Amino acid sequence: MTTKKASLPLALFIVGAIAMYLHAHPSVPPKPAIVSIAQDTAIELRLQKTLGSRTSSAGEQFSAKLMKPVVVDGRTVIPVGTEFCGKVLQAVPVGRLAGGASLRIALTSFSLEEKQYAVQSNQILRVSVGNGKRTAEFAGGGAALGAAIGALAHGGKGALIGAAVGAGAGVAGSATTQKGHDIVLPSQTAVSFKLAQPVAIILKAAPEPADSSLAAIVRGWFS
Repeated sequence: MTTKKASLPLALFIVGAIAMYLHAHPSVPPKPAIVSIAQDTAIELRLQKTLGSRTSSAGEQFSAKLMKPVVVDGRTVIPVGTEFCGKVLQAVPVGRLAGGASLRIALTSFSLEEKQYAVQSNQILRVSVGNGKRTAEFAGGGAALGAAIGALAHGGKGALIGAAVGAGAGVAGSATTQKGHDIVLPSQTAVSFKLAQPVAIILKAAPEPADSSLAAIVRGWFS
């Protein structure tokens, strides 16, 4: 009985020493990593809803899922399947003021690891050629429609307008030769944007290797 009473202060001393040691050597959680995705990075997506010059309206939101991962310095920072959001900037049905149809879209944001990130991208513009000068005004300006018509003349149906459309405005897309037809981008259509500005994202830190220090071992006993 005396032996048990004598060992009690020793046990309390050991527990107190351990508590003080752990307090002096707290575990430090890994810091999250901040990664910057560069301007002009390609964002290849698949639409999750149908968009059309007649069925959509300016300001309408749409969603799309990432088809190819975004990689920075060999590390995948945005995985396949990440959901992006975009907005219809212009939707003009065929026949409006005797003109052709036009559809203009751009990205606005994406969600990653329960965080929402705003983005700015180039714009995708698709037009169908109509009659009259006023078509040019509603399809993004005279220069834009002129570039579209030039692309059609040299490339045929679906010719790529590229950066020539609205030069300096970050517009890219395609034109069609289907005069008098509305523009339709069905669900699951593949579209490719480019970031107009860099985007900084916060990633969860990779797990660190097991800590073999005395503090970690003692902490494991009491976890």
